[in-house]
Order: sequence, then structure tokens, then C-alpha cells
Amino acid sequence: MSETSEDRPVQRSQTESGSSELARLQTNQRSEFRRALNRFMRYRAGLVGLGFIVILTILAIFPMVFAPENPTEIFPGMRGASPSSDFWLGNDHVGRDVLSRTIWGAQTALLVGVLATTITAVLGVAIGAIAGYFGGWTDSILSRLIDTVMAVPLLAILLVLAAVLGPSLRNVILIIGALVWTQFARVVRADMMSLRERDYVLAARAIGAKAPRLIMRHMLPNILGPVIVMFTLGIGSIIILEAALSFLGLGVQPPTPSWGRSLSDARPHIMRFPHMAIVPGVMITLTVLAFNLIGDGLRDALDPRQRE
Repeated sequence: MSETSEDRPVQRSQTESGSSELARLQTNQRSEFRRALNRFMRYRAGLVGLGFIVILTILAIFPMVFAPENPTEIFPGMRGASPSSDFWLGNDHVGRDVLSRTIWGAQTALLVGVLATTITAVLGVAIGAIAGYFGGWTDSILSRLIDTVMAVPLLAILLVLAAVLGPSLRNVILIIGALVWTQFARVVRADMMSLRERDYVLAARAIGAKAPRLIMRHMLPNILGPVIVMFTLGIGSIIILEAALSFLGLGVQPPTPSWGRSLSDARPHIMRFPHMAIVPGVMITLTVLAFNLIGDGLRDALDPRQRE
């Protein structure tokens, strides 16, 4: 009886302490968001990258408005033509307008980048959160799964799966999304393991909160910073993977425009028609660089470990 009476004040104190910490975190959430936004706005390189991606996104959403020609239309008398007043970026080896194909290719790049990264983030965050929260044998099994996937050469398995399942836009998104999730899982797992013993988590658990509510309501919101940073950087990496697969003929297939496919088409003609390779190559470089600049700015603004 005395043991129970001694334990009750301890449990009550722990619950009150955790509740006050949770209330303080919720109160400071809006002000922390404003501070993070202000920090990002001071990072000029990140703003330049954001501006580029905004423009590219507008082009990708409304390509039929901005593209001067149909990307699949062939102009027989303009095969390999250099840039001119009629075709600002020239024509490819069969006479298609390079500018129009570049604008429509932006739609493919962003579609694959955003959708595949979303699949990657959902898988990685879910697996990492479960492993980090429950620990024990659950963590051991999922950690071995993460290590196994990371041990497989990424590009090699991508090529094999793309060859087996067949090249298509849908398969590229699903294959990349299903394989490139381990970084999300590792980071989320480590953060969840550090959060599960915090007072506000213990308090929520003491008043009967179930694991799904604890994870979704109290823990994941506190690790969104690193997840957002990885998501932004991941889009650029996946755009490179899509371009590589399309370059090798295992990604997006004609007539769908793709920067990687445009590079592949330009390879036999690069000495005669260099603009065919320069334009998609520059677009891939600038797009990936822009996402990296945004990611660096978000890391400084959102990730508390970087601020320390």
C-alpha cells in the first residue's frame, strides 16, 4: 500500500511535467515556423533556387500554353537546325522543336521527381517511425531490412527491375519510389528513438494514448524539419535517376518528352548538333542545383541540429 502511495505522486508529477512541455511546444509552434521562414528568406541562394523551381513548375503545369510547337511535330526541312528566330533552341535530328520538348520534358521530370519522392518519404517515414518507436525485435527486423536494401547497388537493381517490368513512366515512378527510401527510414528511426523517452510522450502514454496517436500527433510533427529537407534534396536525386534510366532506354518512352531521352537521342549526333545535348543537360543541371539550394536553405532554417 505504501509503495502505491509513493508511486502516485511520481506518476502525477511526470504527467504534469509532460503536459506542460507539450503545451509549451504547441504554443511555440507558430513562432518557430515564422523564425524558420525568416531564416530561409535570408538565404539568397535558396530564394534563387525557389524562384527557378516556381517558374519551372508553371511551365510544367501549363506546357501547352508556353510551348510554341507540338513536341512531337516533325519539321522535315529543319533537321538538326541551329537556334533561330523561328525555333529559339533549334531542332533535333528529326526536326522536332527543342524548346517545346524541353518545356514538356520539365513536366516529366517534376512528375517523376515529386511522385517518386513522395512514395519514398511515406515508406521511409513509416518504417523508420515503427522501428524507432517500438524498438526491440521490431527494430531489429526493420533495421536489417534497411541494411539489406542499402547494400544492394541502386542503379544496378533499378536497371534490372526496369528491364523486367518494362520501361514506362508509371514503372519508373514505382521502382524508384520503392527502392530509395532507406535514408528517410534511418533518420526518422534515430529521431524517434530519442523522442520516445521525452516527458510529453511519456505523459501522453500514461493517460492512455495509443501508439498511432503518439506517433502521428506528438512525435512526427517534431521531426518534420529533417524530413522536409530530405524530401527537397531527394527530388533532385530522383530527377537524375529518371534521366539516367531514360538515357539508357529503360525509362520514359517516346513519344513522351524526357530530358534523359533527349540526351540519349543526341548522343549519336552530338558533334553535328551539339545544341541537342546542351539544352537538356543544362536543364537537368539547373533543376537539380535549384533543389539542392532550396534543401540547403531549409536545412539551415528547419533542422535544429544544423543550427546548433
